[in-house]
Amino acid sequence: MPERGFATEAWTQDGWFQELSRDQRYLFIYLWSNNHVNQAGLYTITLATMSFEAAFTNDELRGLIPSLSPKVEWYPEANLIWVRNFLKRQSKSSRFTMAAVQCIDKNSIPDDLKDEFYSYNESLFQNANIEAQVSLSKHECVIIRDRFICQYCGKDINTIFDYEVDHIIPKIKGGKDHYVNLATSCATCNKHKGGRTPEEANMQTPNAGTFHAAQAVFLLKNDDDLRQKFLNVFPNKARKVESILKQHCTTLNNVEAIYSPNATANADLISNTGKGVRVIKGKGELSSEEKEIIKSLEKLKGWQADEDDVHWLQGLRSEFPGFTLAEFKACIDYYSGRSTAKHKGIWKNRFRNWMIKKQEFDKYKGGRQRPGRVASEKELDAQERDRGLR
Repeated sequence: MPERGFATEAWTQDGWFQELSRDQRYLFIYLWSNNHVNQAGLYTITLATMSFEAAFTNDELRGLIPSLSPKVEWYPEANLIWVRNFLKRQSKSSRFTMAAVQCIDKNSIPDDLKDEFYSYNESLFQNANIEAQVSLSKHECVIIRDRFICQYCGKDINTIFDYEVDHIIPKIKGGKDHYVNLATSCATCNKHKGGRTPEEANMQTPNAGTFHAAQAVFLLKNDDDLRQKFLNVFPNKARKVESILKQHCTTLNNVEAIYSPNATANADLISNTGKGVRVIKGKGELSSEEKEIIKSLEKLKGWQADEDDVHWLQGLRSEFPGFTLAEFKACIDYYSGRSTAKHKGIWKNRFRNWMIKKQEFDKYKGGRQRPGRVASEKELDAQERDRGLR
């Protein structure tokens, strides 16, 4: 918890503060100084917590907090409060500023809000000689994946005024904010589609593939035409692009195999959606069996495919050389009657648990010990919590 101070000259010299009502002043000081405030002044707090600690009703807070804008911004859906001048007023050293950056990077702050935070405090970071760890937002990654082309009519997106990210299945119909449900759209198509599905709007359904921010960075770094399109649509983000490329060059260069559009090795493992290239990390040439497993992984319910799949598979086969395609299918068959895995972490535990028990069974057949049992779903969940995956 950071040490917090409140400048007393605010009572007499800050015209904005002097115009506040008693309740507004009290709430502002509370939002600046409560125990939930972090070094960045951008922190998580629920309406119920604020109501309890500051002794306001929920309805009173819904009216008071927006009245403190632009000094304080509230993001109720994410339960976030941002006291905008907090870092500038509180930071007395580069160590404090660095702590604020680390705090933002560790917490679940939406990418767009991170960008705004870094831009607002840019001069402070420069003076402290700190490079803010900016990243691409999910919406920026989507338009890069789709190569700045409307996925409904095929129109090139050239300006930010003609750019929308559409939920293929609308949120009001249960659509999620996942890459496979997001598509680049021009303003005209987005308006025409509205809250309908593509079928209901008599429009073609986009082929939105899985994607990752590392892939977007790779494409910006290696595709001059794509990078120029990005700057045409987002002309105010030139410095952001420069910063992102600097930060990720080292990471990308350390990947032992990154497949570009011109790559020939393992070309059948590159998931080409027609708009971008899937980046795959791993080591060396994959066997035909490993290729089949990789292709099958993406069909599993709850498995969100990404560029780490090859790396994970190679690690598992290194630990358990007997993890063949046959064992892969046997494990899936065994769990076919169980509850659907919510994410890939559960599947990873299932495969590893299956191979551990297979080893025990092989030893048992040799007369050395009794076989164990396959862990239950609750035990798998407990394993995940212990490993920090949940």
